[in-house]
Amino acid sequence: MKSLETKSIFLFETIKIVNFEPLNLDFHIDRAVNSTSQKLKFDFKSILKSPLNGLVRAKVVFEINGNLHSVEYFAYKMRDFYEFKLTKIDFDYSKKYLDRGNIEKITPQNSEIVMLKNDLVTDTSIANIAIFDEISGSWITPKIPLLKGTTRARLLQNGFLKEANITKDMLLKAKRFAIMNAMIGFYELKSFKFS
Repeated sequence: MKSLETKSIFLFETIKIVNFEPLNLDFHIDRAVNSTSQKLKFDFKSILKSPLNGLVRAKVVFEINGNLHSVEYFAYKMRDFYEFKLTKIDFDYSKKYLDRGNIEKITPQNSEIVMLKNDLVTDTSIANIAIFDEISGSWITPKIPLLKGTTRARLLQNGFLKEANITKDMLLKAKRFAIMNAMIGFYELKSFKFS
């Protein structure tokens, strides 16, 4: 039996593929490189060969030491989002760990959450968030998210998003609310509710 020190820690990247073309790959590669303890021992561009056409979610699983573990492909259809349960947390998820037990056990089935850590808004269980700041006239996203998503990174880089600490009160008063991840991009909800 392996000791805890040598037990494999698995990470993953979720990559959007449209008509066999992986999107925003550089942002996924950057995060993967920054998450591993050594260099990546595989090339994302050469391993992504979707057998499915159309909109596909690729799940690339790799060890924290940089070794590739597996690649899976799934046809993708976005689910509906409306109600978000505000949930306090105290755990870390700064890397995209395959083990999402802490998040899964607090996420109700067929529902979604917004996690608050140290009294600040972070993320949903599957996406970064943004609210529209009426004063500055810009979209803001939490300065300290639970996980730094690739869509978030891209929209910060191009200036569409600004970082700011978002309190529960700010979230509850927001008139415009959006979620974002690799698969859905930046998605502003037409209606939403926090409970």
